[in-house]
Amino acid sequence: MTATLTLLDKYKVASSITSDNACAVSLGVSRQAVSKWRNGENHPDADIIEIMCTATGESLAHWLPLIEADRARSPAVRKVWLRLAQAAAVIALTVGLVPAHAEALSSGHKTGHVYIM
Repeated sequence: MTATLTLLDKYKVASSITSDNACAVSLGVSRQAVSKWRNGENHPDADIIEIMCTATGESLAHWLPLIEADRARSPAVRKVWLRLAQAAAVIALTVGLVPAHAEALSSGHKTGHVYIM
C-alpha cells in the first residue's frame, strides 16, 4: 500500500467517512482525484496532505516526504525523498524525547528514572 492510500484511509477513519465520494467532498477535491490517488495515477497536493494530517493528528513532516517519494519519477528522486522522511522521523523522535529529559533535569527532583539519549 502506498503512503497516499495509507494516509487517505486514516483520514477516512478519523473523519468517520465511509466512501471515497464523501472523502472527496470533505477534502474539496473531485471524486476523480480520489480515484486517481487510489489507482496510483496521481497523488494529493501538499495542502490536501496537510488537511489529512491535521484531521488524523499525524505529522506533516512524516507524510509529505513519503507521498512525494510515491510521486517520484525516478529511483534516485524517490531515494532522496525517503532519506528526508527518515530524517524527519529522527527529528520527531528526538524532539519527543528532549522535553521529557529537560523536564526531569529542571524539576530538581530525583524521580528514580534514568533517561538515556
